[in-house]
Amino acid sequence: MQIECRRLLATTILLLPMVFISTAMGQEENAFQWVVFSDTPPQLAMASDGSKILIAGTGTFAVGEAKQVTGGGTWATFNASGVATGSGNFRVTDLLKFDLAPGSATGYPTFHAGLAFLHIVYDDGSKGILVVSCSLNFFGPTTPLSVPEGFSASKGFVDYWKGFINGDTIFVAIPRKQDTNCTLRMSNRSRKVAACS
Repeated sequence: MQIECRRLLATTILLLPMVFISTAMGQEENAFQWVVFSDTPPQLAMASDGSKILIAGTGTFAVGEAKQVTGGGTWATFNASGVATGSGNFRVTDLLKFDLAPGSATGYPTFHAGLAFLHIVYDDGSKGILVVSCSLNFFGPTTPLSVPEGFSASKGFVDYWKGFINGDTIFVAIPRKQDTNCTLRMSNRSRKVAACS
């Protein structure tokens, strides 16, 4: 199943618009788009008691400028028995930390591995941290194995920390002039993506 997800992600990436591929050469890459794809079946992070959270979303951030962020996504929580306990939307309010990781994708110079910590607010009033980690090893073994693929998240006092290797993620460098109006729209069914506006 994981191999099929990787193949589907690789196919999806081929559909990304050229605007992501054509970042000006020599331009400092300090603005990025992050994506946590929605997989079928849904991929979830788990808390210590077996309760789970589902996260899917996208947005942008500028490195070194904590408040220059956009985006958010959807969330859903479940108890240890799999019974739904809540759902809704979340938005990103701050970039807490971002580090690039080694890794490359032949033919896609704007794709990057890395680790981002994003402060988020849920629409039920709770707050948390979304951790997005991307390895580019589905393109070939270029990222250290210590870099996982997936997400973890906190919501209020609950930490859904058993999260990684639970879904596909990506960081895409974007031209700085686009970092306030570039959004990636995702289809949960097909995971196709549309162009920046």
